[in-house]
Amino acid sequence: MPIGFPRHPLILLLLLPALFLFAFPGEVAAQPETDRRKEMLILHSYHPGLPWTDGVMAGMQEILDQPPETIHYHVEYLDTMRHPDPEYFAHVLDAILHYKLEKRFFDLVMVSDNEALNFVLEHRQALFSDTPVVFCGVPESTEELNRSLPMLTGILEQPDYRGLLRQALELNPRTREFIVIGSTRDISGRLDREALQEAAKEFSVRTYFTYWDDLPAAELETRLRQLQPGHVVIVNGLIADGQGQPLLLPEQEKLFREACPVPLFSHQEALLGRGSIGGPVVNARQQGHLAAELALRILHGEVVSDLPPQMPSLSPPAFDYQRLNAFRLPLEVLPEGHRLINQPLSFYRLTHQQAGILIAVLGGSLTVTLLLTSNTLKRKKAEARLRESEQNYKQLSQQFQIILEGIPDGLTLISKDMKVIWSNQGTGSYFNRMLGSVPGEYCCKMLYNRAELCKNCPAIQAFASGRNEEATITTLDGQILEVKAFPILDGTGEILNVIMHATDITEKTRLREEALRNSRLASLGELAAGVAHEINNPNGLILFNSDLVRSSWQAAEPILQAHYQTQGDFPLGGLNYSEMQTEIPQLLNEMVEGAQRIRRIVDDLKDFVRQDGTDLKARVDLNEVARTAVRLIKNPIKKATDHFELVCAEPLPYFIGSFQRIEQVAVNLIMNACQALPGREQGIRVETRFDESGNRLQLVVRDQGVGIAIRDLPHISEPFFTTKREHGGTGLGLSVAARIVAEHRGTLEFQSTPGVGTTAILSLPALSEGESHD
Repeated sequence: MPIGFPRHPLILLLLLPALFLFAFPGEVAAQPETDRRKEMLILHSYHPGLPWTDGVMAGMQEILDQPPETIHYHVEYLDTMRHPDPEYFAHVLDAILHYKLEKRFFDLVMVSDNEALNFVLEHRQALFSDTPVVFCGVPESTEELNRSLPMLTGILEQPDYRGLLRQALELNPRTREFIVIGSTRDISGRLDREALQEAAKEFSVRTYFTYWDDLPAAELETRLRQLQPGHVVIVNGLIADGQGQPLLLPEQEKLFREACPVPLFSHQEALLGRGSIGGPVVNARQQGHLAAELALRILHGEVVSDLPPQMPSLSPPAFDYQRLNAFRLPLEVLPEGHRLINQPLSFYRLTHQQAGILIAVLGGSLTVTLLLTSNTLKRKKAEARLRESEQNYKQLSQQFQIILEGIPDGLTLISKDMKVIWSNQGTGSYFNRMLGSVPGEYCCKMLYNRAELCKNCPAIQAFASGRNEEATITTLDGQILEVKAFPILDGTGEILNVIMHATDITEKTRLREEALRNSRLASLGELAAGVAHEINNPNGLILFNSDLVRSSWQAAEPILQAHYQTQGDFPLGGLNYSEMQTEIPQLLNEMVEGAQRIRRIVDDLKDFVRQDGTDLKARVDLNEVARTAVRLIKNPIKKATDHFELVCAEPLPYFIGSFQRIEQVAVNLIMNACQALPGREQGIRVETRFDESGNRLQLVVRDQGVGIAIRDLPHISEPFFTTKREHGGTGLGLSVAARIVAEHRGTLEFQSTPGVGTTAILSLPALSEGESHD
């Protein structure tokens, strides 16, 4: 039955302009204070700005803010619709809320929707022990409600899906298929889908049901445009863009009106008048009202166990007259008691009494208009002065903004819950290029792309201490940042926000470490040169005298032997001659070998610190270098392996450099390969080749040895680094080789697999035809 023009609301509407002049704020009677102000936590699953969440919050406030109640409520938003990923919930959200709530006490906790309820139940022991919990917006099918949990009650929310589908079919009797748009990214979305599927069973005989879940807005628009008569759309959940962010209501309305050619229904009251024809809708404000009333009853002393969860009465079905008219749907089949919005007003429906009141009010309004005219003129003058002040402010703000954006360092304003409020352009060059595109993102995720708070975060330290803090933070891509945090205080000394100043010191740190390393190498070179000089002289004397002692022993040995044969054994140097005649030759050999080892070490040190004056302008044949190096160490190769192979590519171009210096590198690489073999059955392959694409000559030494540990591979060319120190290694061979290769503008690369072998690749620039080597 069509609903006529409401009588009393119209009278009130017409009296409003007249009442405007005569309404004065009354004096509110003072209320006696209670012994202690009640503390309440309101925890919403979604974000502010979402119509459902804003409606629930508005309903709660209308009840809680009524006198004589003196309740201080603390509101938190989990924002799970815009951040459905488990990493956000498990690390960032848990850490932030624990940090904010672990030292707070609440007399009661109110939650809206499943995600907030699950959070409270999971953290009840740690944060909300023995605290009554009142929920709303939670379906009756929620698993947690079947456990009979203590101190838990609330308002159930169950859309009338059967009534919605029945009304859609009555208005569209030729419906062949329902298209259900929904989301399974959050708990509430999945529960709504299950509830609609259960209701759909009653109608599945005559119609088909197709579910479009989690479609981005662009793909949804494409599919909607392809729908034909006989389809009906049911909106049952979140609609998001390509990045997973929920569409705003104006964006949803534009999508429905422009892309959907068939009737669209939804139980969401926020969509009524924004593309949805309507039906039995769920009232968010009613959920907030009832939950707040239930919370007050508990705070006033009623026992939670005596207040079981309640299912609110259904609101009258509501429909959009304009959308009904757009699809030419019959108003006669609308259910009794329905509510129409956007219905055009008809003057003939007014009674004589209403018309008289309207004329009286219009006369009063004219009087009010005249009285307000003088105020308007005064206001315009004030507005002119205000515009001038605003212009000056904008100019000053632009200048200030130019200064901030011109600073190359990163400046970021952080809120108490560790979210980025504002950042200058310099921050974007250090961190995420998408900075600022997602308002309210957590700083650890936006700035450092991490799923949890930094352990040494200076912002957290500044919020805790109230003093300036600083720390060095390394990002996941290796950037080193010097971050300073400065707290911003209000007039009472409470910390409002923190400003973070980040400077990229990656290059500065690298240069400082490189300068320190070069300084150490220079000092090491001077020390090595001095040590080499001091050791060489006495070591040369040892080698020289050892030959003299060996000759003397060889001359004296026949005499001593004759004496031994005629006179028997006799003491010599504290030992019997029979022992001494075998010990002395061994001692002399060990002395010579030790001195020669000292000389090799000294030579390596001298090579390491030598400022090379060798002529590097000779034409050199890499094949000849390889053959000569193999001939020089032929004996060590034979002792190391039975499987040695030398393969020389012919012909090869020349390279410019020093034959002896590159030969020294080749000998070092082949000797290292020999020493790496665990047995003679493993082999070594040495080959030369030419890379035409890069015009590079290559000497490749490949062994089947023990390989190099992954942790050691980056350090093998560092001075004094060796894994063979117990076998006489000095750690200078590859360091000297690397320097020689660098002098020839070449490269030295190593590839190794532990237990399989190592490949060393020496690469040198080839001399092109016609190229001068002067």
